[in-house]
Amino acid sequence: MGTKRLRRRVRHLLEWGAAAGEDVRHLLTGGRDRELPPMRLRFVGAGDFRSVGDELKELLVRFGLDPHDRVLDIGSGVGRVAIPLTRYLGADGTYDGFDIVRRGVVWCRRHITPRHPNFRFHHVRVRSSEYREHGAPASGFRFPFDDASFDFAFATSLFTHLVLAETRQYLHESARVLAPGGCLLATFLLLNDHSRAVLPRLDWRFRFPVDQHPVRLADADNPAVGVAIDEAALIDLIREAGFSGHEIHYGKWAARPEGVTFQDVVLCLR
Repeated sequence: MGTKRLRRRVRHLLEWGAAAGEDVRHLLTGGRDRELPPMRLRFVGAGDFRSVGDELKELLVRFGLDPHDRVLDIGSGVGRVAIPLTRYLGADGTYDGFDIVRRGVVWCRRHITPRHPNFRFHHVRVRSSEYREHGAPASGFRFPFDDASFDFAFATSLFTHLVLAETRQYLHESARVLAPGGCLLATFLLLNDHSRAVLPRLDWRFRFPVDQHPVRLADADNPAVGVAIDEAALIDLIREAGFSGHEIHYGKWAARPEGVTFQDVVLCLR
């Protein structure tokens, strides 16, 4: 095992241990929210799990999610957005989510689907330098759904972990599974004149020092840990995938305090 790979494993183990300690503390104090997954399963990023999930759900609604839609969550994690959506989607709406991290899918199947049978979770075996060592390459992955199966798809903090070829494939697949008139809401870290100018003064996690135009990486040896993409290149990929149009709503990550949420939001219209 290489040194850098070993370091990643040690980092993951230390993060898991710290989170497990929080679970024990919550157990002893009775402070755990039973609707939410335990801390040791929350691999979906920083911020308060419930408040971030609620914010993302409100974002989806703001940009067109209807209670009766057939919804696809691309990279469903451990239910951060699915949980608030259980209080929004109607009985005739459906939700399907898929993720490469098996433990997140298993938790959702056990704790969400029994109470909400129209919510389904799928484990897919796709390789990632940060999250999964084995599996099919993301650059050739076909979503496990038929053409035109969904009205609304979303991917929050997913494309920020995909390199160019993977982004191209996931956009093509998103377009394929959306019905005519459907919409993909996806978040990105977009590189343009503004964001490039402020990169040097951002938090170290968002400086993306590795330039592999048209993307920049946080870590050349672990590309999936963080990816920013050139805005013009992304627009070309959206058109190539077959979307009829797009909208961009900038986020707060690149020193835009008025942003709609933390990452940049891109709506791709089918």
